[in-house]
Amino acid sequence: MFHSIHSKVKNLKPCSKTHGFTRYRQKSLGFSLIEIMVVLVIIAFATNMMVYNLGGGQEDELEKSAVKMNSVINLAADYAVLNQLELGFHIDKGVLEFLAFDGEKWIPLTGNKVFKAVKFPDFMDVELQLDDLPWAQDNLLEQVDWRELMDTDDEESFLEIEKLKVPQVILLSSGEVSPFSLSLSLKEQVEPTFFIQGEFMAPVLFKREPEL
Repeated sequence: MFHSIHSKVKNLKPCSKTHGFTRYRQKSLGFSLIEIMVVLVIIAFATNMMVYNLGGGQEDELEKSAVKMNSVINLAADYAVLNQLELGFHIDKGVLEFLAFDGEKWIPLTGNKVFKAVKFPDFMDVELQLDDLPWAQDNLLEQVDWRELMDTDDEESFLEIEKLKVPQVILLSSGEVSPFSLSLSLKEQVEPTFFIQGEFMAPVLFKREPEL
C-alpha cells in the first residue's frame, strides 16, 4: 500500500499550464471510498482463507479464532483511521462487539459484516485484561474520562450513559489504542494461550505461549 501511495505521488504531473493545478488537486485527493472498500473486502477474504487453512479440533479452532480476532481488531483500527471514526470493542459473556461513537453515545458498529459481533465457543476461555499492564503507565489513554469524551458534565445524564454499552478498549481515529491484553485459551488445558495486545498505536500485537 505504501508503494502504491509513493507511486501516486511520484506520477503527479500537471498536464497543462492552465489546468495543471486543478488536475493535480484532483489526483491528490487520496483513495476513493470504492478503493477503501475493495481493500477491506480483500483483507476480509484473506483472513477467512487463513483461518480456513488452519484445520480442525479444539486447539486448531482456538488458533483460528485468535488469528481471526487479531486480524479483525487491526482491520477495525485501520477502518477508524481511514474513516476518521472513534471505535472500540466490548466483551461480555463471551461475546465481543465493536462499537462506534456517533457524537453523543456509543452504538454497535454496523454496515460491514467484517465487524459483526463475535460469539466465542463455550470451550474457550477469553479474558480481557485492562489493569496492571507493564506498558500501560505511559499510555495517555489508560485513564479515559467518559464525561469529557461524551461532552457531558451533568451527573444525571452521565448515569444514563453508564447504562449503555461503552467500549472497554478504544481505537481512535488518530491510530492510538488504549492498553489491553486479550487472551484466548482452552478451558480444559493451560497451553497454548494466544495473546492479542494493544500498547500505544495500531497495529495490535499477536503472540503465542509457549512459542513454537
